[in-house]
Amino acid sequence: MSEETIQNVKDRLLASPKKSMRRLSQESGSSRSTCQHAAKKVKLRAYFISVVQKLKEPDQVKRVAYCQWFQTLLKENLGILYYTWFSDEAWFHMSGYVNSQNSRIWASENPVIYKKPLHSEKIGVWCGMFRRRIIGPIFFNAAITTAAYMEIFNTFFNQLDDEELSIGYFQQDGATSHTSHTSMPEIHSFFGNPIILKGLWPPRSPDLTLPDYFLWGYLKGTVYQNKPRTTDALKANITKEILAVTADVLARTFQNMAHRDQSCLDANGGHFQRVMMSHFLHNEVRLLQISLQYPH
Repeated sequence: MSEETIQNVKDRLLASPKKSMRRLSQESGSSRSTCQHAAKKVKLRAYFISVVQKLKEPDQVKRVAYCQWFQTLLKENLGILYYTWFSDEAWFHMSGYVNSQNSRIWASENPVIYKKPLHSEKIGVWCGMFRRRIIGPIFFNAAITTAAYMEIFNTFFNQLDDEELSIGYFQQDGATSHTSHTSMPEIHSFFGNPIILKGLWPPRSPDLTLPDYFLWGYLKGTVYQNKPRTTDALKANITKEILAVTADVLARTFQNMAHRDQSCLDANGGHFQRVMMSHFLHNEVRLLQISLQYPH
């Protein structure tokens, strides 16, 4: 392999770091294997796109405090993990999203790429996740106001049984509509004090809550497979996939939460090690795939 070929491959990759090997081969006139060897010689690797939530300076302290509290709670009563509802909402765009498992970028160091919202037709989805089941999807079409959030919460609350109400915690993030002077008294009237919310729940921590690190990622990797062309078709796909999540899969993903909390503590409140995050996410999604392939 000539130095000219190596330099040609390097220049093309640095100029267009998302270029595929097929396109690079076509443009450079070299075979794919030659392009791969040339990239290796100049120490360029194909990295998976990693999406992380940017942390602000006080966030790590709050993440450590929450994880310590949660670990203490588990030591006192491990069963409390299985009686805790984790809730969140997400937007699903008709035009799809960046698939982090199939997108790579060429660079000398592993970069961090942030997803940007797509200005396309979209639907909002809210879910509450419990060890044994998921309540939802509850759909919405616009930014959630306090009144809209209370409608969602009451729809969720009306589906709880006495046992689910009497034991455990309800988690929500610190969004204004969640923690307003109108919404909080009503939420407290139903759950009392066992609520994980602003003040205890650390901001910008999607890696610590089940809907973010498990459910949304799985759904966004499955609901677009048949290329839905209408929001009704997308809603039907989302509903179908959520109903397909078994209690066994939920129980196992809840068990992994203790490991995630410990990983956060080991990182002093920072982002988990990339290898550890990938390992957990792979296991969680794989459990769901196995459950759907071999239902009990």
